[in-house]
Amino acid sequence: MAKQTFESFDDIDGVILQTLAENPRVPYSEITDTLADLGYEMSSEGVRYRVDKIIELTTVFFLVDPRKVSWEILRVAVSTADTEDAKDEAFDLLCEQPFWHVSRGVGTYDIYAVGSLPSLEKVDELVTTVREADSVQKVDYIVVTERNQDMTQYLNMDYLLSPEDA
Repeated sequence: MAKQTFESFDDIDGVILQTLAENPRVPYSEITDTLADLGYEMSSEGVRYRVDKIIELTTVFFLVDPRKVSWEILRVAVSTADTEDAKDEAFDLLCEQPFWHVSRGVGTYDIYAVGSLPSLEKVDELVTTVREADSVQKVDYIVVTERNQDMTQYLNMDYLLSPEDA
């Protein structure tokens, strides 16, 4: 099945998504009013249609505050060995471990992963497992001790490209 893309995500979608992030139960009529205050004219039915399209792009992701359940948040950054299959092997290894976010890209590190573990002992075990893999050259990590989450910055509309800029 082909991956569906959303080519026309715009300011209206950003306002809707930010409003829903702040209050997932907000009535469509209130979103319509918010959009009107910002100079956008859209019916509640139009908002419902947009929300349906946005939902197709999102995943349900419930984050518990690990401090409340006495768990540790582990963030690892992995540089892979200089072999042909190292990046694939290391990525697969991390996906098999208790990480709830694993990503690969271009930058200082080859792979980045985040997981929640019940103790520092489990953190050490997991970091050791990753370090000992033949496909891994280097592992840097932190155990989160403090964090700030600002979901209003998740999709900051100041950085969204307008159709003219794309």
